[in-house]
Amino acid sequence: MKKLLSIIAVVAIVAVAASSAFATSPLRSVGVEAGYVSADLGGIENNNTWVAGIFADFGLPMTNMYINPFVNYWNYTESQNSVDASFRDISVGANMKWTIPTSAVRFQPFLAAGVAVHMLNASAEDAGVSLFDQGDTKFGFQGGAGFKVGVSQSTSIVGSGWYNNVENADNWSVRGGLAWNL
Repeated sequence: MKKLLSIIAVVAIVAVAASSAFATSPLRSVGVEAGYVSADLGGIENNNTWVAGIFADFGLPMTNMYINPFVNYWNYTESQNSVDASFRDISVGANMKWTIPTSAVRFQPFLAAGVAVHMLNASAEDAGVSLFDQGDTKFGFQGGAGFKVGVSQSTSIVGSGWYNNVENADNWSVRGGLAWNL
């Protein structure tokens, strides 16, 4: 029940923020990202995980400010002998993004910070027999920086670096993707 209420709360916050942003200015862009994530899972560090996500940018009445709702997914799996362990994080949230003014119209660096609900799941099995399967929902904070480079009137390349702070599952990620300007 706690997980459901947390998800509903974040979706409601994102929907209200997005609808008020959309009322004053249009949806600016939508995009996809993929990249490399280095997670610290309660002291167990891994360096072999990929992250994928989708995002949107809603303009605000303030110059160079955007609300940036997103959904991200990453999964880490490790096998030793006959034991397979897996950790998954699905996050839904929103960032406040500030595009730094530059003289180059096509190059737009940005700084962003936000909150997200992280649906975490850890499981392990030994020779096909489940040892445990636990799920938890936690709030997390993130900060990041990146850039957007226009390659055509409707398409941009996006590059970014992020730090996510979530209890027992902090991570750094480097991502690249495409954004379609609307």
